[in-house]
Amino acid sequence: MIDRHPRAIIRCAGPDDVRAGVQFAHAHDLPIAVRGGGHSVAGHGTVDDGIVLDLRDLDAVDSESGGHTVRAGGGATWGAVDAITQRDERAVPGGVFSRTGIAGLALGGGYGWIRNSFGLSARSLRDAELVTADGRILASVADEDPDLLWALRGGGGNFGVVTAFTFDTHPVPARGYFLFVVHDAESGRAAAGLRLFRDFCAVAPPSVSMLAFLGRVPAGAEGYEPDAVGRQFIGFGGLFLGDADEGRELLRPLHEFGTPLLDVTGEMAYTDVQKVFDEDYPDGARYYWKSTNVRALTDEAIDTLAAAAIAAPSELSTIDIWHTMGAAAEPFDGAFLPSPAPYLVNPEANWIAPEDDAANIGWARGLVAALAPLSDGSRYLNFAGFNEDGDAEMSASFRRNLTRLEEVKRRWDPENLFRLNQNVKP
Repeated sequence: MIDRHPRAIIRCAGPDDVRAGVQFAHAHDLPIAVRGGGHSVAGHGTVDDGIVLDLRDLDAVDSESGGHTVRAGGGATWGAVDAITQRDERAVPGGVFSRTGIAGLALGGGYGWIRNSFGLSARSLRDAELVTADGRILASVADEDPDLLWALRGGGGNFGVVTAFTFDTHPVPARGYFLFVVHDAESGRAAAGLRLFRDFCAVAPPSVSMLAFLGRVPAGAEGYEPDAVGRQFIGFGGLFLGDADEGRELLRPLHEFGTPLLDVTGEMAYTDVQKVFDEDYPDGARYYWKSTNVRALTDEAIDTLAAAAIAAPSELSTIDIWHTMGAAAEPFDGAFLPSPAPYLVNPEANWIAPEDDAANIGWARGLVAALAPLSDGSRYLNFAGFNEDGDAEMSASFRRNLTRLEEVKRRWDPENLFRLNQNVKP
């Protein structure tokens, strides 16, 4: 999907290499792309006829302060971070795909399986090592400029190249009760499942972070019976942090909703929970993801979602509905501004053939447009398609924080050298 040809790729071994690349690109007026973990669906990790700063070798992860903080290189993935923090039965709120880079996710927000208990990834960002547009290496952003650290907590890659992150960790047991069940949703059962999901979320505690997803079973999907292929489904996923028996009882209505096509519910290692979607996003497929925050799962919203799931051009696509409450909904000292709307709707267009691009992109954008009257207008920039909506997307995402972000950008990158991202203009 992202087919670009850089003039040069610099495999950085440390911040000095990053600085050299930044200075070279600036001197020769070349655009810079920064590749962290390599999971940028929007394509920000590469560029035509410019310089790619490839941070994949900056992947060291070290536990600090008795496990209460962790330092990770800018090329590390969440799977690598989880492997270290779980030694102390702690975790940083990460994504739901273990090969996601920590950099892109945390700088843009960071929704995951423990969001309602501990917030998004950006909220746990304690400090960073940063190479600036003028070639300085800031060993501690927190000591240098608190406003700059505020901007990194959700403001994207606009302010420099983060070569190392320091995160606070949180108590997360090695095993938790994980609901992951995919129910048959033929004959209108998707709408009934979403109404159940709505009723559950209205009373759910912040110790569980729920996700509902709609789609149909693709050919070749592991774990399904052959006769399930092509069938519409509604899935429920959620990790309960607490006693397993309590979690089992709490989540029982969602587990017993209908006829399971796939069911891996039960006690599971946290590191395995983080990998449950890994097989769904192979390298080489085509992806376009959008989002909008919905004020309520009204019957109108539910009917719109159910109809869109049936109309998806690709059997690989899903519609994901993230429930946000507790720590995920609380404002914090960062650029990311949580929406007051309790549901993030994320149409994921996933497909294979290039000739199907227009149909699949149009499907995702069409659902966001259809939900506009039911939305608070805000977006999530890590699910922003190719950021082709530009300034309107930025305003919808950052809202009242955009002016302050622009001020920080003017101080640290007045020429907008770092613009291949969810761009804040100076």
